[in-house]
Amino acid sequence: METIAVYWEPKIRIYGLTTEVGVSLYTLLFPAARLPFWCGVIRDLEDKGWEFLLVNLQASPPASMQLCLILRPGIQTHLIRDVLLQKVEEEKDTSFEVVAGIELLYLHGPHFQDRYGIIEAVLTPLQKAGIPLLCAGCAGTSVYLAVSEQRGKAAANCLAETFVL
Repeated sequence: METIAVYWEPKIRIYGLTTEVGVSLYTLLFPAARLPFWCGVIRDLEDKGWEFLLVNLQASPPASMQLCLILRPGIQTHLIRDVLLQKVEEEKDTSFEVVAGIELLYLHGPHFQDRYGIIEAVLTPLQKAGIPLLCAGCAGTSVYLAVSEQRGKAAANCLAETFVL
């Protein structure tokens, strides 16, 4: 017989909430068949020393992929924009959008992977407060949220409903 433990607490404890301000969100929408090409582009950017705070890839029907990138602050964002624009011009059926001056919040917590409904605990208070997300991503112990400029503090305040900040 197998025993499964479920971690639960009324307010979810986290290791911390970090906010990065003044970053830009780069969004590419491309045919799914071109995924290897775009993975190579991202790998080349990383090989050149450009670091990302967030790389988020998701399917976008029909047969498309949406890739969201947020660079570490301090990197010359106009250079990466130019590199991506050049690649987009070479590609068929690919769109590219840049939203500058966003805020990225990320929470790191123990037991996120053991707690059912962790993303619901993040999204519900933001939805109640009417704070739209530009992009979101999660991994085993981290949740990433991109919001419009000057919405980060309001988003963090909302998260205090369900998390011990």
